[in-house]
Amino acid sequence: MKKIAFRSLLLSFAVIIISCNKEDNSNDPDTNDSADIPTVYEGWTLQWNDEFNEAQINTNNWNYELGDGRDYGLPIGWGNDEKQIYTSNSENSSIIEDEGASVLAITALEDNSGGYTSAKLTTQNLFSMRFGRIEIKAKMPKGQGLWSAIWLLGDNKDQIDWPGCGEIDILEVLGNEPSKQYSTIHFTDDENKHGEIQRSSIKSPDFSSSYHVFTLDWTPESITFNVDGNSLNTILIEDDMKEFLRSYFLILNVAVGGYWPGEPDETTVFPQTMYTDYIRVYAKNGFQAPDAPVLNIEEETVGQLIEQSIADHAIQDGFTDLGTLEAVVYGPGAPEVVSSDTAIDGDASLVFNFPGENWGGGYLQLDTSKDISAFTALKFSLNKPDSLVNCEIKLESVASDAVVYLADYTGTELSDGFVEYTIPLADFSGLNNTELTIPFSIWNPEDSNGAFVKATVLIDNIYFSM
Repeated sequence: MKKIAFRSLLLSFAVIIISCNKEDNSNDPDTNDSADIPTVYEGWTLQWNDEFNEAQINTNNWNYELGDGRDYGLPIGWGNDEKQIYTSNSENSSIIEDEGASVLAITALEDNSGGYTSAKLTTQNLFSMRFGRIEIKAKMPKGQGLWSAIWLLGDNKDQIDWPGCGEIDILEVLGNEPSKQYSTIHFTDDENKHGEIQRSSIKSPDFSSSYHVFTLDWTPESITFNVDGNSLNTILIEDDMKEFLRSYFLILNVAVGGYWPGEPDETTVFPQTMYTDYIRVYAKNGFQAPDAPVLNIEEETVGQLIEQSIADHAIQDGFTDLGTLEAVVYGPGAPEVVSSDTAIDGDASLVFNFPGENWGGGYLQLDTSKDISAFTALKFSLNKPDSLVNCEIKLESVASDAVVYLADYTGTELSDGFVEYTIPLADFSGLNNTELTIPFSIWNPEDSNGAFVKATVLIDNIYFSM
């Protein structure tokens, strides 16, 4: 996660050490029927596989991640502003027959209230890989606002925030461009910034109309992506990419909405399903993997480690109803957090330095939820550049969140460049005011053209009024 205020929870994972030879070619996808015996390459061992031939999803292979992300330490929407709720219901994930084969179906649905459900399956604590070859035969959904993926995430994600844990996206397909498949890696680079290397391929007919074989070949030196036996991209593992020398678990999911695909619209037809015929992981016989590098939290965390006390600089002096807070940032466009002695209340304000060019935000998080139902309005003061025309102001509770847009409100000019805003809590439609967890957040500053803008924002004198 790119939530900079990280947890220090150590989990023990089973690590299966495997490797690959990127010169070996993937087998012909037209012969890869899931009913056949899985291919075993000369000099390789089939280490782990799921052919999805059983009547039900094999719980020895797969876990479910459930809900909207908050149970996993993320903002509502899994950190990407996604709109689906993940469930373990059979209508969202099951073994079915498709094109004469038994396959795993992950299905995104629209419910009667206009919300969405889907499924997210992982092998966390059940199976991990470190180097090797993984082959996947799959067919993807299509439609505006759909975001399907089969990917790997670092086993140490509970020790270090993303992307310091590392991420390998074997394939991602946006439903509004179903002919295009993305393969990407995410990591923390040597400047403590979010490193990303991405390549895409285009198929005709598109990835939703037929099955294709996606292959990852991973060695201590490189990561190679293949589609139907054709090399898409080879990424050399550099010195600042230690994330890719550690173990990873598998994830399959279909998301709805979010910063990348956008929201569903009137053209989107539900249900939409990602079909997976098989997943096969191969180990190179006789290969001895090098020792995994020791995790260096400071070196491999994006941005900075934020002092907890700095959050208090944004709160009105003497307003103690919120209790203990911490400042948290998230997203590839997450701001740097500092303090300033330019303030409208007290001696200091909280500063978010947004880098622009990408989505991201910063927020204040309570250590325990608070009941603010006796209050009627959120008040805060901002010192921002004129180039910042709009941004999201979001509040979150245990069961809900709500967003308003700064451009919809006219502030009162104060001294030192600050402008005070008053937003009625009634405007945060659907928010549960009895269990507030995030009393203030600011996301995605934009210019007059709606583009992400680089901006230094001073935040001060936050409080709730009667």
